[in-house]
Amino acid sequence: MALVGPRLRPLAAGGRVRPRPGPRPGPVPGLALAAAGVSTAWLVHLAVPAVPVLTAAVVLGVAAAHAPWLRDRVRGGCRPGLTLAAKRLMRLGVVLLGLRLSLADVLGVGWWTVAMVLGVVAATFGGTWWLGRRLGLPGDQPVLVAAGYAICGASAIGAVAAVRDSDEDDAAPSVALVTLCGTLAIAVLPLLHGPLGLSDAQFGRWVGAGVHDVGQVVAAAQTAGPGALGEAVLVKLMRVALLAPLVAAMVVVARRRGRGTTEGRRPPL
Repeated sequence: MALVGPRLRPLAAGGRVRPRPGPRPGPVPGLALAAAGVSTAWLVHLAVPAVPVLTAAVVLGVAAAHAPWLRDRVRGGCRPGLTLAAKRLMRLGVVLLGLRLSLADVLGVGWWTVAMVLGVVAATFGGTWWLGRRLGLPGDQPVLVAAGYAICGASAIGAVAAVRDSDEDDAAPSVALVTLCGTLAIAVLPLLHGPLGLSDAQFGRWVGAGVHDVGQVVAAAQTAGPGALGEAVLVKLMRVALLAPLVAAMVVVARRRGRGTTEGRRPPL
């Protein structure tokens, strides 16, 4: 036996010292970084009212993700807090936003809007799945991208990937592609609001029917005011509600084909 290190820890001959793992970082640094980003976005909006808060926040986030010195910090102590803010806190915000909508709002959109949502989801899912297969996307990527485009972005991809037991190599590119397109929509769609001659309500419904993730819908629609935002969230939540029957259908198909999630077990219906 040998004695090594400042604390004279025993070391077997020929062995190597395993460094003791340090304390796991808590969520505070990441939450502080997220709060700083929100505050900066708010100040940008106050200085330039034409730039919405959420749009400024998205741009700041993209810039921060490509700053080497800040990216290294995120990989270290800031990741737990940023994960908490991006998942739980953002979803809580979406829930609180949805609480503003009443059943009367849902019934007030009319059956034509309901039919439009069903048609858009069906056409997007089927068309994207078909196109992905024609382009030769490998594995489950065609169906995963189709689910992300048609329903609610990365959340839909995760749900469908779970019941189909998809490889991570298929899920990760699908999430990246859907996130990229949804982020681009935040910048592009508001620029088309005026040239297309859409009213605020029409613009909101268009955003709700076309943009993938709920957070991206909010960021794009709020550029046209609260009226457009309400319409966009209402239509988007109608799309999100279709995730349950879509996943149930995927489960039925997986059970018939004998595909399971783990150890050969069939996914529960």
